[in-house]
Amino acid sequence: MLFFQSVTAVEAKDTNTLHVALAQEAGSLDLLQNESALSSYGLVFDGLVHYGKGGKLEPDLAEKWDVSPDGKTITFQLRKDVRFSDGTPFDAKIAQWNLARWIGKTDFSWIGVSENFQHMEVTGPYTLKLFLKAPAPVALAELSIVRPVRFISPKAVDAKGQQIAPVGTGAWKVVQNDKSETVLVRNEYYWGPKPSFSRIELSVVPDELSRVNALRAGDLDVIGGEWVAPLLPNRAKALASDPGVGVFAAPGVSTVLLGYNNARGPLVDANVRRAISLGLDRTSIAKILYQGYADPASNLFPSTIPDAGKREPVVVRDVAAANKLLDQSGWIKTGTVRRKDGKDLTLNLLASDQVLPGARRLSELILGQLSDLGISVNVSSLDDATYHDRRQKFDYDLAFFTTYAAPYDPQGSLSTMFVSTADSGPDGKIFVSKELDGVINAALSATGEDRKAKVQKVYDWMNQNAATCPLVYPQRLWAYNKRVKGFALPPTEYDMPVSDLSLAP
Repeated sequence: MLFFQSVTAVEAKDTNTLHVALAQEAGSLDLLQNESALSSYGLVFDGLVHYGKGGKLEPDLAEKWDVSPDGKTITFQLRKDVRFSDGTPFDAKIAQWNLARWIGKTDFSWIGVSENFQHMEVTGPYTLKLFLKAPAPVALAELSIVRPVRFISPKAVDAKGQQIAPVGTGAWKVVQNDKSETVLVRNEYYWGPKPSFSRIELSVVPDELSRVNALRAGDLDVIGGEWVAPLLPNRAKALASDPGVGVFAAPGVSTVLLGYNNARGPLVDANVRRAISLGLDRTSIAKILYQGYADPASNLFPSTIPDAGKREPVVVRDVAAANKLLDQSGWIKTGTVRRKDGKDLTLNLLASDQVLPGARRLSELILGQLSDLGISVNVSSLDDATYHDRRQKFDYDLAFFTTYAAPYDPQGSLSTMFVSTADSGPDGKIFVSKELDGVINAALSATGEDRKAKVQKVYDWMNQNAATCPLVYPQRLWAYNKRVKGFALPPTEYDMPVSDLSLAP
């Protein structure tokens, strides 16, 4: 257990403490290590740039910036009178020191601004220039992501450069952090508007039903969020009739889709992939499994994501057309399961409720719908670790994926989950093709109007080659105790919805 200062006890329902559920512990909040839940970082750490509504980039620790005509130099004018929560002043030299901890290093080559980094210069107390070897068209958007780009106090790092405490310039500072809860108090040095309450308790409640019951009992004030403490659609539907609870649903920023292992077996054949897509009823998935709190997906990304491409019509289930494609590929239906060259058309589908809440029920629905085509599906219900291990090793035929959402997309999911040479770690790949690599790399290196056209070519290639199978855009679901006033969602699911809130007695 880590304690950063003494904590005084508070009553459970006072007007100065907001109680928020976490599905898993916050972790150390190390900015350079992939070992902590991303949802808590934004309370503590600021970046140079903030991802605003609709993908608009707004000032954060940088008051303004200027990009050179060739796209290779970015000049940041930093805020003055900013302090970390330990009192350390923030300036251009500290900003440079922070960036130097990760930018240009191999482990962070998945970030375009890091891969193209050349050098930095401090040209004034609050002026920092970033020089790139080649233009990084989404550099500013990348500087708004959660990790590693945000800023930590130099006093919170040991002699070896290892983070020893989560100390940022954000509105909140951590005073207690362990496996059961993370406690934050208002950062009195914060440069922006001060929160109306003084304390946040992030309580770890892994079980979704327990979170719902605690909300109803008044022990929690806020639950929900894709990356915070997911609220299942059936629970949201039930909570909507509770007079003491508010349910907030908004258009989604991520996509749930099936990934194909196109490197082996039946799914090497694009016709089989097309048949699977035609055999699935996305409208029923959205209506039945998501209780209407999802929209049938037509594109890789929802329209809430910048550069999401021209909108495609949602694929309507067409069993006859799907069967025709399978017939053309030589998969003959002589019984309940199609056969070719003495082998059944049997596919293994990976599912994990820990990774994708509701995945098991979704798997059962898909199994039933594909059986109408003569496709047999074996579902492997796995724990988090095993699921990621098998997905990373391509040890499956079908697997569920969720795009990274704002502020990472479209560049995040395209580069990491499709480009064969990119290290995607345990996230694995949705589809792999050397030809697709070239199309994506050309798109992500393009600038100006040329970029939009080249990104569209990526989506066109995927459609022509049946490379993706989008299912639904889950809506952003949250529920809150009615004592919480002014509830509103931030632009991304990686941020806590705590700004501008107040607590009634």
